[in-house]
Amino acid sequence: MVRNLGLFFAEMGRVPSRGEYSKLKVRPKFMTVKEIDRICVSWTHMIQMLEKEETDLWSLIHKAPEPPPIVEPVAKAKPAKKAVKEGAYGESI
Repeated sequence: MVRNLGLFFAEMGRVPSRGEYSKLKVRPKFMTVKEIDRICVSWTHMIQMLEKEETDLWSLIHKAPEPPPIVEPVAKAKPAKKAVKEGAYGESI
């Protein structure tokens, strides 16, 4: 069970919190938070088991590169047009 969770976390690229994991729609089948607590006693203990027993997955989870930020080129601003000087009541000077 810990190995399956480790593989899932490696695909995610991080270990989610207990609350985040419970709200995930896509997670390993029959791996609810309740089942994890029943087998591993607690979320923290499961993370400790993953760290000690599956060291290769643990290092893979924490070395997963974050996707590079998407930088879109910004168009240059056009220079402002010069204002036409006007006299009183909108008359040209």
